[in-house]
Amino acid sequence: MGKVLPTFDLGWPGAISRSVDDIVVSLKNAGNTPIRFGAPVFLDASGAGVSAFVTGMNPGETRTFEQFVGFAVRDPGKTPDTYPQGQDMQTDTGYQEGQWNPGEVVEVLVRGSISLRAIAGFQPGGKVYIRRLDGSLVAGAGAEGTTLLLENVRCKNPQQGNGTCSEFVVTNRNVQ
Repeated sequence: MGKVLPTFDLGWPGAISRSVDDIVVSLKNAGNTPIRFGAPVFLDASGAGVSAFVTGMNPGETRTFEQFVGFAVRDPGKTPDTYPQGQDMQTDTGYQEGQWNPGEVVEVLVRGSISLRAIAGFQPGGKVYIRRLDGSLVAGAGAEGTTLLLENVRCKNPQQGNGTCSEFVVTNRNVQ
């Protein structure tokens, strides 16, 4: 006899969760480090590509909302690197989320709904912040200067259990 699951995951990190009016653009990973699926991405200093929030920043460089482009989208074509062999997303080295490597073209969701891994505590329609220390998505502003508000991002469906994805919506394009 099977068992009843008490919670359900809302998708894999970086997976587009609804496809009614999503907009996805392609930009080069201009940073020196991989961009994991579902990571918030920002224009790099030259404006020629994108890089992740924390990784790839030079000392003293900061990220602002004006540089926020969107979230790195999962690519089903990278299947061996993307999905674990079993049903469990957890591996010995942590969550297997997949990534866009430096120099690759990154698919970025600039408007629409996406599944993302975030810190618990979100409410439907709640604001979304990035914690500057580690790049985690959090539900509340920290002390001044410790978080960055993503003004055009809201939580749609909060996670139902620890380690699962929540569904977020990017309400409008930030960088045209």
